[in-house]
Amino acid sequence: FGGQPVQLAPDYHCILIDTEGLGSTQRTASCDMQIFSLCILLSSYFIYNSMGAIDEQAVDDLHLVLHLAKHIHVKSKKGAESEKLSELSNYFPGFLWVLRDFHLRLVDDKGGTITEKDYLENALRPLSGQDDKNKLRDVIKDLFRDRDCVTVVRPVAEESDLRNIQRLPYESLRPQFRTQVEAFVKKVYTSLKPKKIDGAALSGSMFVSLCSEYCKAINNSVVPTIQSAWTSVISHQLRLCLKDAVQVYRSAMNDKAMQNLPMPEEELRDLHKASKAEALKIFLAPKFDANDAKFREYRAELASRIKQLYEHVTTENRSTSERQCDRFAKELYSRHIESKLNVKGSYRSFNQLLEDWEEVKKTYMQKAQGPAQTEVLLNVIFKQMTASLQKLWEDMRGGMDEEASTLQKRLAEMESKSTAARDVLDQERTKQTDSLDIAKRQWLSERLELERQLEDAKRSMDEASMHASREKAQLIDSERTAREQIKLLQERLASSAADAGRAATQAAGSVPAAEFHSLKDAVVAMMSEVRGMDMEKKQLEMKAEHEKQLIGLERKFQRQLMDARRKNEGMIESLRQTYEDEVDGLKNHRSELVSRGKDLERELERIRGEADVLKGRLVAAEKEQALKMHLVETAQRQSDLVIAVLEKLPGRGGPDMQGYREELSAVSSGAALRPGGAGPRGYPGGPGGGTGGNMPWAAANTGVFRNVPGI
Repeated sequence: FGGQPVQLAPDYHCILIDTEGLGSTQRTASCDMQIFSLCILLSSYFIYNSMGAIDEQAVDDLHLVLHLAKHIHVKSKKGAESEKLSELSNYFPGFLWVLRDFHLRLVDDKGGTITEKDYLENALRPLSGQDDKNKLRDVIKDLFRDRDCVTVVRPVAEESDLRNIQRLPYESLRPQFRTQVEAFVKKVYTSLKPKKIDGAALSGSMFVSLCSEYCKAINNSVVPTIQSAWTSVISHQLRLCLKDAVQVYRSAMNDKAMQNLPMPEEELRDLHKASKAEALKIFLAPKFDANDAKFREYRAELASRIKQLYEHVTTENRSTSERQCDRFAKELYSRHIESKLNVKGSYRSFNQLLEDWEEVKKTYMQKAQGPAQTEVLLNVIFKQMTASLQKLWEDMRGGMDEEASTLQKRLAEMESKSTAARDVLDQERTKQTDSLDIAKRQWLSERLELERQLEDAKRSMDEASMHASREKAQLIDSERTAREQIKLLQERLASSAADAGRAATQAAGSVPAAEFHSLKDAVVAMMSEVRGMDMEKKQLEMKAEHEKQLIGLERKFQRQLMDARRKNEGMIESLRQTYEDEVDGLKNHRSELVSRGKDLERELERIRGEADVLKGRLVAAEKEQALKMHLVETAQRQSDLVIAVLEKLPGRGGPDMQGYREELSAVSSGAALRPGGAGPRGYPGGPGGGTGGNMPWAAANTGVFRNVPGI
């Protein structure tokens, strides 16, 4: 091997293999043949170099090609040589002939320029009359169908430099040589292809295995068989891929599933699919032929092992889920339902209990995980729900019976009280009516008397008014007459005084004193009469004032009469309103009692209906559970019957039937499992196991699958 592998691309490396030259005097021809054969078998691109041009000697140096068919077989059986050459050519690498120290011009017979490949093809054309040499040329062309040629001039011109060429720097070599070498390297790297056998590319481990198989055959003096070696390599690689894929699946399920049990079936199924995809990716990485029998066999083995591991995880998940769900169901029932049911009166209706059950169900669905979630919900929680509803129904029925009897007693008491109150109201109404009649009659009599007195007072007032009017008129006439007389007397007195003055001037004291005194007496009498008339006027005014006071007293009496009338009417209306209000209150109370009784009857009917519905659900759930148990028992009987039939088959059905027998046994044993049983988990320390191991389930490690049979 020449140096380290050269990476051409991700997951693509080139390994350069350099062998000793052929025709050494220190080795036999058989050794050359073995080296040549091994290079051909291991290479995807075979580079053969020689000195100078391609002449007869250069072609003869490839005489080992004639014996390749004898030293390399495609298959172990023998066939015709033509068939062998045809088959061998499919497994031979590309051929590149490098001509070192090439000094010829690349032209054809007519002097035209040709390519290096054309030069190789011209050299391999058959020669007329030389069948032996033509046979070698035909074999080269038949075996190396992908062939090419590269020419390289001498690196230096001087012989002294040629002897020390390893010490010379690369830049000191001939430019043409450097150009041809760089083109040669580019051609090699662009023409490289991965080593393939039957269309499958070889990985590093496969290449090592193939090399080992070829060397083993050559060292044992056996003709290397490509198909046999390839089959061995495939088998070895498939075993490694199977082991790696199973380990990848086991590790993924341990890390993501077994450490997080229980979990929902869909989530576990998704993890299984993802882990299986990773395992298949590892298994299919070498890209074997999907139609190869060995590949199908190992893929079926991988599917079987993954199935066993998945069944083990599924069983563990179900068992863990059953225990967890059962524990959650009991805890939630004890905490939220049973504690209230034991206290009488905690639940006033079925709706309150159903609301608590809804809360329990919601909490349970949030906490409980795994495939047993629905099963425990149906078998445990629904049964507890039915039992609690039945208990609440019995408690409420007893309480409602007691309440109904109490309400009936209260209704009877209220009816008796209502009757007594009605009688009291009737009596009170009768009394009020009698009192009102008496008051009304008394009021009417008092009214008539007052009206009579009022009429008398009016008549007296009218008469007094008329009399006062007449007297007033007379007084006015008398006053007018007296005023006229006083006026006349004053005039007479004035005239008399004037006459007396004149007489006094004429004859002092000649008027008689008797006339003066008579006139004075007349004036005094008239003044007395006037004063008498003034006294009568004052009396008339006092009488008129008295009449006004009588009228004011009459009006005051009328007002008092009207106030008494309104007061009596208000009292009567108040009594009537009070009576009607009390009657309406008793009627409303009685209506409320009747409505409450009807509501209680409707509530009782509704509760009975709910109880009937719940009983129907309970019967349906029990029927569904019975149907499931019947299906499980039927499946178990069928599997037992099929197993019995397989056991009676000649040779127990042969190896082809072993897988079906194991699957039926697994179905039978899985159908027989029940919550609380050990199931298939009887390894030390596992949950449900019976060996009393001390390792807790949470501490399960990657070796948990090793106890599964067949894995």
